[in-house]
Amino acid sequence: MLAVVIFLNGLCVMILEMAGARLLAPWLGTSIIVWTSIIGVILASLSLGNWVGGRLGDSLLNAAPAGKKKDSQPGDPIRAALPRALSTLSHLFAGAALSVLLCALSQSFVLETVSAANMPLHTATLVVTTALFALPSFLCGMISPFITRIAIVGCDTPGAIIGKLGAIATLGSIAGTFLGGFFLIAWFGTTSIIFGIAICMLGASVLVWRRALVHKAVVGALVVLALLFQYSLDEQARAAGATTIETRYNTIRIFEGRMEGRPMRLLQTDPGSYQSGMYMDDPADLAFPYTRFYALGTLARPQAGKILMLGGGGYSVPKWLLAGKSGLERHDFTLDVVELDPGISRAAKDYFALPEDPRMSIADEDARTFLNRRAGQNGLYDLIFTDIFNSYYTVPFHVGTVEAAKKMRALLVEDGLVVMNIISSLEGDNGRLLRGIYGAFAEVFPTVELYPVHYTNSPQMVQNVILVAGNRAEGNFAATTHPRLASLLANRHTRPLPDDIPPLRDNFAPVEMYTLGMAGR
Repeated sequence: MLAVVIFLNGLCVMILEMAGARLLAPWLGTSIIVWTSIIGVILASLSLGNWVGGRLGDSLLNAAPAGKKKDSQPGDPIRAALPRALSTLSHLFAGAALSVLLCALSQSFVLETVSAANMPLHTATLVVTTALFALPSFLCGMISPFITRIAIVGCDTPGAIIGKLGAIATLGSIAGTFLGGFFLIAWFGTTSIIFGIAICMLGASVLVWRRALVHKAVVGALVVLALLFQYSLDEQARAAGATTIETRYNTIRIFEGRMEGRPMRLLQTDPGSYQSGMYMDDPADLAFPYTRFYALGTLARPQAGKILMLGGGGYSVPKWLLAGKSGLERHDFTLDVVELDPGISRAAKDYFALPEDPRMSIADEDARTFLNRRAGQNGLYDLIFTDIFNSYYTVPFHVGTVEAAKKMRALLVEDGLVVMNIISSLEGDNGRLLRGIYGAFAEVFPTVELYPVHYTNSPQMVQNVILVAGNRAEGNFAATTHPRLASLLANRHTRPLPDDIPPLRDNFAPVEMYTLGMAGR
């Protein structure tokens, strides 16, 4: 019995940690700052719980030291202490179940309150993770040493018992990691997973000590009521036009609203901004200003026959290309879209009018993995568009390095272009990411140009900046006279960038450090 419940304890802790990251993602993002806070707070709470749980076990069982035989006289203090210890362990599991339930019920209030306070991201993540996960982790931390202390009562080989239970607890953590990462998050909503953890903890409580069932029945009833309450909230949100979708990699929120007086559908995977948008009256029209700058590629290379899009999102740019609005003169072009999250692609088909088109193929793959796999297929694409983010401000480091730029150049025809969206400033600390990516591409391509989308005269402002890289030493648009290009080319940044950031490389690309200022904005 002790082996089973210590296994369940390790399993639940790891699932809670993984579900916790998904819980925070729509409000605080998925950056390394968020993961650091979650891991740090949970480990600190587990550590404190280990210390308290070990002392509690000793206080209850100090009459039964390790190494003392169990064949004791009737009335031995061991016999009196063990039932009390098992009852306490049962209550610890029940308390852990209740604390996990409170985490699920309070998460909206905590996240909304912290979000409204406009704290720096470091502070906000520490406050949220402490408020939601410190108590459950502390109680789970108490359980492992307490179980171990019970197991070694009257035992001749306490070292072997401690080692065996430690191994079983670790196996539970491993099982929780794979179960959460490979299955639960793909099949269930985050809040439902947390409710499931509470139910598992409650089951362990009953398994340890079948008495005092009234208290456990109350906790079980609270879990059921909370599940019904959450279902009711989900139904209300759906009725109001808001949809939440859990995928392997993201928590997607889909809203309806208006922009420029037109009805909109918006997709959000990270806080602070929308990652994609669609005009309901014209799904193929480009709603966000930065997406219109991909015309720098299509108008400069109107005869492009093969295009690669790294990052699908709401598929705004692919729809625009397929609808014939991009300025391409060829209609028999082919489009390869690489989108890591198949759930994003399904949402684009279900909610953002992504058509089935024989010219388009979709690869559910990491962008850099795709580039690596295509190594050796030189001159494959006329245009490479990239619009990829780990979190709402961070380009994945491995698509902005010198090595990634070399792979993109190899895949391009001699006259091809790379058009990349980056969120950054041009100067100051918030421009370090862009300057690192710019340096990487400038080391590989003869010509690299930058086009700030919103604030052409304010290089300190964080905004969408479009990077265009090509092989023409005289300039990417030297031989281009398309009249529609004039307004886009007017945004070109002509001032030299500060030469203070080395080019990003696979071996050293501290993008998280470069974007700390943007994380707290």
